[in-house]
Amino acid sequence: MVHSTQLLSYLGCICPLYLASPVSGLALQPDGQSLSPRQGAAYQTRILDTGSTFGQENNGVWQLIDATNDGVPDLAYIKTRSTGTNSVEVHISSSSSGFQTRIFEAGTTFAEENDGTWLLVPSKSGALPDLAFIKTSNTPSGKVEVHIASGASSYKARTQETPTAFGNEDSGFWSLYDYDGDGVLDLVYIKTRGTGSGRVEVHVASGASTYSQLVLQTATAFPRAGANNGFWFLAPYSGPGAADLVYVKDARTGTGRVEVYVLSKASGYQRRVYAGTSAFAQEANGVWGLADYNRDGVLDLTYVKYQNTGTGTTEVHVAAG
Repeated sequence: MVHSTQLLSYLGCICPLYLASPVSGLALQPDGQSLSPRQGAAYQTRILDTGSTFGQENNGVWQLIDATNDGVPDLAYIKTRSTGTNSVEVHISSSSSGFQTRIFEAGTTFAEENDGTWLLVPSKSGALPDLAFIKTSNTPSGKVEVHIASGASSYKARTQETPTAFGNEDSGFWSLYDYDGDGVLDLVYIKTRGTGSGRVEVHVASGASTYSQLVLQTATAFPRAGANNGFWFLAPYSGPGAADLVYVKDARTGTGRVEVYVLSKASGYQRRVYAGTSAFAQEANGVWGLADYNRDGVLDLTYVKYQNTGTGTTEVHVAAG
């Protein structure tokens, strides 16, 4: 069983708070409620633009997550193909070094595979996060499966391998997140294509039941049309422990900028609590997420750019929340 601490980075990957003033002219706005004001505009000021020790590469999954227990997300790369070890590999560079020093590089217990979603999740057994694989196709069980290797074993020992309540499917975004606040990571499926409701849907299987019981199946205020132009995930936007639905739209935006939308869990994902543009022009050359990078208790907008970069390296960009 995997237990969660407060997640520091979300994906696409993988912390909270104030509401921002609405921005007129945004596309894909759910039913329009007024937003509470905040001091300053969210995501308009860049606080980090830097290259890293990693060359440009797109043979796996990039993620920002705290791997050193200092409260600041580090840069992780889960390489799932074309690896030197013929296994899935985990590579991590520290935020304290400006992402210039690699603090971990190793092959894992998993053979190279791309039939699902790879991510790092916080571990109870040490600073190094655990490696999770949500296998969504070609599973022996015919169900979506969750496989986890512990960070404490340097990803050599598997601590969980289990089928779930979900049939094989990959029409959206899969992740592990503590949806119900019991300290155990739940299996989350944000379905953005082929939904029966015509809306983006959120489905959750509880970690306490080893993913065998569905605790949420709901349509949201987001229409399905236009829902596949960015990244979807749950995050504690409205407060610690919340599981709000976030959409970072990085293509085909009405403003020509990357846009951020949030629906609150408290409203059953019917009420918009944030909609705004950002300092970033729209682009889809990497992974967008939210993380409290500067440790001020407010989620910042993060971008791990792994292709077409100015430095010739994978870059990390952050706009303050």
